[in-house]
Amino acid sequence: MIWLYRILLPLLGILALPYYAYRMIRRGGYTNKFTYRVGGWPTLPIKKKGTTRLWIQAVSVGELSSIAKILDSLLSDPAIEIVLSGTTSTGLKMAAQKYGSRLLAHGPFPLDWLPFSRKVWKKVNPDLVILVDSELWPEHFHQAKKRNVPIIIINARLSDRTFARLSSPFLQWAHPLIFPPNLSVIASSERQYSRWISLNFPALRVQISGNLKIDAVDLSLISPQTRTNIRKELGFSEENLVVAGISTWPGEEKLLIDLVQALRLEKISIKLLIIPRHAERRNEIKKILEISGMPHHVRTNAKQAPDDSIAYLADTTGEVMTLLQAADFAFMGKSLDPHHGGQNPIEPVALRLPLVMGPNHQNFRETCSDLLGHQALLSGESSTETYSLLLKLACQPDLRLSMQSNCEEWMQKQGTPSEFTLSYLKKVICSLPHA
Repeated sequence: MIWLYRILLPLLGILALPYYAYRMIRRGGYTNKFTYRVGGWPTLPIKKKGTTRLWIQAVSVGELSSIAKILDSLLSDPAIEIVLSGTTSTGLKMAAQKYGSRLLAHGPFPLDWLPFSRKVWKKVNPDLVILVDSELWPEHFHQAKKRNVPIIIINARLSDRTFARLSSPFLQWAHPLIFPPNLSVIASSERQYSRWISLNFPALRVQISGNLKIDAVDLSLISPQTRTNIRKELGFSEENLVVAGISTWPGEEKLLIDLVQALRLEKISIKLLIIPRHAERRNEIKKILEISGMPHHVRTNAKQAPDDSIAYLADTTGEVMTLLQAADFAFMGKSLDPHHGGQNPIEPVALRLPLVMGPNHQNFRETCSDLLGHQALLSGESSTETYSLLLKLACQPDLRLSMQSNCEEWMQKQGTPSEFTLSYLKKVICSLPHA
């Protein structure tokens, strides 16, 4: 079966090349260490006796953030070496800045094709492979199987689309490639556990930790003084009501601008904080703000905004938890048509921020369903209903207070997924012949 995959992959890659080339050019950063993606990793030092070498793959910033506590603990153990790979340019940049000096090596994950994957495997030579979230790479798994190296997927999640594909009889042939006997899974929820089991994955090799992204939130960043300071920096007074658009996608900023303009006509002193998902959309969003006639300020021009600006465009990365402390309620992006999937609601909920989403949050279905059940989240069935819910939150301070309390209660119930995962990993490490 692996040879069928090896033949099909380059053919499909050629067909998809224009799309992915466009994305890479548009996003930028993919030329950095590009040779790593085609197997050009450096030759690593020979493993020391009594040392365990881990290869951890975390696609992007979200996955890397979710394992921060686990990484810090593992890196503090002198008997463990870590090679960290990623996929997106932003995730790789974060890995280099935060962990670079403590890692044995770090760089882009190789393309999952025999010549590239085998070359990197020979250089890394890990004792244990760990992947975060929803990583299923047949060649990567095959190389591990050949070498009798255990694979663990932590915070494991099968999206609706992936689950539907794997459940299809047309993909039954691929199951041995992506469910090898050396694979174990730590699922992010009961629902995800059920999905793995329904695909005939052995129940003995599936654990449940809870969602690691709960532990990714750095609660030390949250304080009343930070809120005071950031509101002043963004040009928001204590009298202003502030709505934030988090990880917004095209079209969603216009809804928020319309909301703020309508409320200001009603003499409500409201201001807008826009944090787009992709900072490189700054010029596009600036044009929308200019057309609307709304006075605005752009963070990359200067952090300090004038008091007379109404909208603040935060076109930077890595500051979400600080910036959001300026807000009184928020909208979560990529949740309105035609966008699909939604973005992670956990950070704003951890800040006790009343949150509204559109109808599309398929990538975080379990979390959003739970939050809706705890009345810690509002979700509209359309753009119109989403707008109405935001309007309702703006006009009802009692509802905002109630949702703040519900957010705090939900966070307290989530436990410590990182501790469970770390304990499991350490047991596996101790059982390895190299340990």
